[in-house]
Amino acid sequence: MDDAIDVLTWGAPPAWSAGAAVALPTELARAARVVADHLAGSPSPWLLFWDPLLGEPPLAEARRLIASRVGDAWHAGLALGHGGLPDEHDYIHPTTPFVLDPAPEVDGTCWRLSLGAALVRTEALVAVGGIDPAFGGATGAGLELGHRLIEHGAVVRNAPHLVEATGPLATPLDEHDRFLFLSRTFGAKWVAYAALRRALATHRPLKVWRGFRAGTATHAASPKVAAGLVEREPVDGDLDVSVSVVLPTLGRYDLLRPLLEQLVTQTVTPHEVLVIDQNDPERRDHELYAAFEGRGVRVIWQTERGQWISRNAAVQQATGEWIAFIDDDSEIEPDFLAAHLEGLARYDADLSTGASLAVVGAPVPANYAFFRVADQWDSGNGMCRRSLFARMGLFDQQFDRQRRGDAEFGLRVQLAGGLVIHNPRATRIHLKAETGGLRTYGSWDGFRHKDRSGPLPVPSMLYYTQRYHTARQRREDLGLGLVVGMVPYHLKRRASPMQWLGFLAGELVHLPSTRRRVRRSRELAAQMVAEGPKIPELQG
Repeated sequence: MDDAIDVLTWGAPPAWSAGAAVALPTELARAARVVADHLAGSPSPWLLFWDPLLGEPPLAEARRLIASRVGDAWHAGLALGHGGLPDEHDYIHPTTPFVLDPAPEVDGTCWRLSLGAALVRTEALVAVGGIDPAFGGATGAGLELGHRLIEHGAVVRNAPHLVEATGPLATPLDEHDRFLFLSRTFGAKWVAYAALRRALATHRPLKVWRGFRAGTATHAASPKVAAGLVEREPVDGDLDVSVSVVLPTLGRYDLLRPLLEQLVTQTVTPHEVLVIDQNDPERRDHELYAAFEGRGVRVIWQTERGQWISRNAAVQQATGEWIAFIDDDSEIEPDFLAAHLEGLARYDADLSTGASLAVVGAPVPANYAFFRVADQWDSGNGMCRRSLFARMGLFDQQFDRQRRGDAEFGLRVQLAGGLVIHNPRATRIHLKAETGGLRTYGSWDGFRHKDRSGPLPVPSMLYYTQRYHTARQRREDLGLGLVVGMVPYHLKRRASPMQWLGFLAGELVHLPSTRRRVRRSRELAAQMVAEGPKIPELQG
């Protein structure tokens, strides 16, 4: 049976009719071996880890979650005190969407799994190698397992109705397990950095040092748990649908023409291609659009420039059931739209972001190669139902001519319980044109300007973190961003140590002007926060 469930309890197993009942010893290493032996046998498709202190295992709720077909793992980590753990995650990835948890009552994406109450698809647990026996307690082991699952393609969700009781259940996260988690998850340099920051924050350097040494020594002595990928079977997506393509353009007619040809010759013919043309009236290329007359291309002439006001205008006028988003400096394959539709159907997801393969900048991350929960939504390569905007509102126009507007929309959907997926098959080549688009306003990204005259960072970066993040996360994001932003965009994640030293020396010379620019950015961001979001409602 696809919904058969084996229950693995931290203590005497209960009477259980849905599958096998297995008792787990309280010692984590022994429990991990019991789980491994069970996985090597003939386990049921689902496993329910359960602490008897929570009462009887919730069979009806477990069956409901399985029937939803959304998650590969469901858990009550937030209800049981795992929210925000470990704190040091803030020092390393302060503003990734995964650092934020949904509200405890929201059924949403969250990797902070508790082994006291967790329903896991057996295939997913096998794919990532089971429970790591090197941890001393279930708290650290559960956190690491949840992170490993989501990093390797699993959909990990908070399940607020899996338990009735709330409050910490397992032992606190000790220093050994804290640093073992960090060393399993991040590179050695980041773990050392987090240890230094923790020692300064807690004023207990000896305790932190002992935990750091113990955790990293365990990591070195014990092979990391074997990892695979958690994959969903492909499905036959409905290709007989209406798709409206939203395509803003500014100063890039030479790139727009071939992209329009690629769009109108898709295997799924778009219902309409809405081009929001923001060029000056005297510079408009009417002949280009005349060449696509009768092929579904419709122009929206817009005099007020802004990437979010333009996309909002197009969404308001779109008549398709689905909306695809793409930037004008892109090249795509003929199955671009079909790939997005198949991925959305495969995961029953709310929002899809494809793989944008940039020709300059940082190397392509390894996790671009497989389906997973997205760590950021990209409006240059994405798709959703138009009805999503009826639920969530449109894009926040405070971000116009600035950065992180698409990240904010994706985060808004995720925190509300929506599923945002990364689709490796919906690819585009991001040409990173040096002129036009956002480049018109002088920035390569949030922390890299073309010159030293503008506020640093782009004020919307601070507005974004003010809206969603803690004071510590905001501080860490600003500090790390300023450091990383010293490196020119074309050397992003590629600079050698000697180049780093050169850039650092150059920045020291400009330190007074950098301080003035940061102060100005904070002032402008504070004005944006005071004004509040500018999120229009979908009409019609």
